[in-house]
Amino acid sequence: MAYREELPAQCPPDTAEEITAEREVYRIVKTDPPTEDDFRSQRAMKPNTAFPDVSECQVRGLSVFSDRRDGEKLLKLPRMRGGLLAPIRLTPGAGRIQQTFKPSHHTWWPFADFDILAHCGKAQP
Repeated sequence: MAYREELPAQCPPDTAEEITAEREVYRIVKTDPPTEDDFRSQRAMKPNTAFPDVSECQVRGLSVFSDRRDGEKLLKLPRMRGGLLAPIRLTPGAGRIQQTFKPSHHTWWPFADFDILAHCGKAQP
């Protein structure tokens, strides 16, 4: 299966699960409604930046939260000022996902043919 972004070898890792059941996750976005720009990886947004302590595989995935409250906490940080939290309904065929940081941060590697915007809900502060 092709991914939305070119990934390094062994990415996603074998420990990432394929999304086979519907679930809701939350992503910090800049616009409502969200646009394609809200779903670019850190690598796509900052191609020449070094990300110490984070694997290149994770840098090429999308950060999402399984618990809305964790996203809301991040929105209170000065660097996230003006951000919004958008719910995304992941359905079978959405890609692979893995919990990567605590408490509910996950990295999601979407499949190329998954229409993210069609699965987004209203973004809220």
